[in-house]
Amino acid sequence: MNRKRVLVAPLDWGLGHATRCVPIIRELQKQNAEVIIGSHGKPLKILRQEFPEIESCVINGYGITYRRSGSFAMAIIPQIPKLINSGFAEHKKLNRLVKDLNLNGVISDNRFGLFNHMVSCVFMTHQVGIIMPPVFKWAEKFIYKLNYRIMNKYDYCWIPDYSGEENLSGILSHKYPVPKQTTFIGPLSRFKKQEGLEIKNDLLVILSGPEPQRTVLEEKLVQQLCDLNLKTLIVRGTPGNESELKTPEHIRVVSHLNANELNKEMMQAKYIVSRSGYSTIMDLAATGKKAMLIPTPGQTEQEYLGDYFHSKNIFYSDSQTAFNLKNALNEIENFSGLELKTANHQLENAVKDFLEKC
Repeated sequence: MNRKRVLVAPLDWGLGHATRCVPIIRELQKQNAEVIIGSHGKPLKILRQEFPEIESCVINGYGITYRRSGSFAMAIIPQIPKLINSGFAEHKKLNRLVKDLNLNGVISDNRFGLFNHMVSCVFMTHQVGIIMPPVFKWAEKFIYKLNYRIMNKYDYCWIPDYSGEENLSGILSHKYPVPKQTTFIGPLSRFKKQEGLEIKNDLLVILSGPEPQRTVLEEKLVQQLCDLNLKTLIVRGTPGNESELKTPEHIRVVSHLNANELNKEMMQAKYIVSRSGYSTIMDLAATGKKAMLIPTPGQTEQEYLGDYFHSKNIFYSDSQTAFNLKNALNEIENFSGLELKTANHQLENAVKDFLEKC
């Protein structure tokens, strides 16, 4: 029996889309599929490091640029033509890749153009509805309908969450109707809770997301950490970039850690400081760690998730501008953290069904 050849292609906005593809790739391998990784920039570097034996190819990113200050949405809107052109370009490239790589299926993590009628195609997202900033709230239903239309071009829609009231994504995936081909595959994380490890750091700071905001947060946190005698590890989220960051002796800095190393460091830290992206929320739930969340300014998804979990007294969250580490440490014990208690068989079943129909 020939092994099914499946392209797994995450979006290149931040690292979360790539990291949550790790359990997807592992499950595909477990079920004897032959995986090809397709991405660009840091996401491709991370997946190549995690799976050096796997074939890979470059699928260009969307080339979106961000501001050091001001609205994220206002920075994106002028670049919508670039987004559309990138979607068409990756759709054309996929048409060639299906033949050149002899593909049987495609799993696209939020890449809009990776559908093809010759093979089975999955669109994975946790944002069925996209939260718009207040000034564009009037356009939210229109954006949902546009997103719905894109999802319907795919044979499957996978949502990495639970379908019921006990879920992690809130209104992002539970406010609007989902396409009929949708499967909730359960939360995805490359991490797991590990027992028997002693706490060795007060804080683990995990930096991620687009520049220049990643650097803005790094500078802010390093400045505040210099005034606090807390044993801290900073993971900069810059794979392949070994530039030095000068810090006091109680602060250790690394550019990147692989999944096993980062999983261990999470378990050996008392608290986590990170962005509030959805992949981070799933990682925190998988490890059961308490965290201080700092949304990327203007990213409505992260701002919503930060507020959502803060209001439930699960994770402490504050804006990047207002965040004060000393104040956060005084409050964090009032927040419970989150822990997944059930094995994820939804993913196993979804992958099995997908491979059978490839």
